[in-house]
Amino acid sequence: MATYLTRLNSRVLTSILLVALPVLVIGGAIVIGIGQGRLWESQSLQLARLAEYAASATDAYFYRRILDAAMLGRVPEIRQAAMAGSKQPYDARQIGELDKEWQSQGAVTAPRTGLLATPASQFLADLIKHDSIYREVLVTDRHGRLVAASNLTSDYYQADEAWWTDAYDSGRGRVSVSDVRFDESAHVYAFEIAVPVHGEADKEVAGIMKIVADSREMLTAIAGLELGMTTEATLVRPDGSIVFSRQGYVEGNRLFGAELLRQRLEDRANRKEPAGTIRYEAGTADGTRRVVAVAPSQLSQSYPELSWMMAVSADRDELLAPFRSLLWYLGLVFALTGIAVLAIALWLSMRLATPTIDPEYAMHLVEHARTPGQEDAELP
Repeated sequence: MATYLTRLNSRVLTSILLVALPVLVIGGAIVIGIGQGRLWESQSLQLARLAEYAASATDAYFYRRILDAAMLGRVPEIRQAAMAGSKQPYDARQIGELDKEWQSQGAVTAPRTGLLATPASQFLADLIKHDSIYREVLVTDRHGRLVAASNLTSDYYQADEAWWTDAYDSGRGRVSVSDVRFDESAHVYAFEIAVPVHGEADKEVAGIMKIVADSREMLTAIAGLELGMTTEATLVRPDGSIVFSRQGYVEGNRLFGAELLRQRLEDRANRKEPAGTIRYEAGTADGTRRVVAVAPSQLSQSYPELSWMMAVSADRDELLAPFRSLLWYLGLVFALTGIAVLAIALWLSMRLATPTIDPEYAMHLVEHARTPGQEDAELP
């Protein structure tokens, strides 16, 4: 019996590989894409929740400080100073001269007037001594003249200031809150809270009290937020300008992806959608891709000046790191599957290329199957 070599059916092998391997590669790519997309969605949602929590914490702190300021305006010494000052005759020329003198040589003028030695001023000085958040507190009468202060102020007449006009509100009185900015008198980046000081009947505004509060305590919780090594919280305005960040305040700094944030806000406003958390991905100046979640503050509903938003961001690579660590195992599975597909393809091609019966052996069986005398019968 003759022997033969194992042969391959190249057409079968090629056909199987051309069908199986692309399906394996495409399927693997789809699985990786879906897994990466779902992880991005999950991690960005977590950033969004963190941003909402930070925005709520900022709102709570601000409302508490505003309530403290309103209660401080009801302290008897403060009310008595405001009412006593409002009873004094108003002389615009005299006020102008005193204001100029105060601004040029306040260290001499203030002690001469005795304004900083009144019970109300001593109370305010003791307040900022024991609460470092209050950097400056001053009280005016209903005409804008200074009647009490925790320390020496930059000027005497306050009625020409925007905060005073807003808080006085044509005699009706309302709480006024400013954005975070540098205060020249206190020499810190702070926010201002101005509240009306009512008279004895609580129906008339006897004066205005302004508190300059250091912004650092309010933003300590923001700086401490962490989801990972690269997580960072930033308080921003709708135009992307930064109110506060962990790196410190620098005038003119803007959040990366500020233009994208502005476009998202405009699109939402055009579609008249309710305010909510915005998520997007943007690149930094050094080329790093970061995932950003921006949650609106509720302060703007009560105080339009505070249209703040809390942005929490993290490096995209860090968020996707758990998934990428699994890619090695996923790659191993695909490799083993590819080897299995190749082995099956080789086996099938060899089976289809090998004849089921040896031809020589088959002819031998045919010759022996003829009966005796058959050849003679076939002759003519």
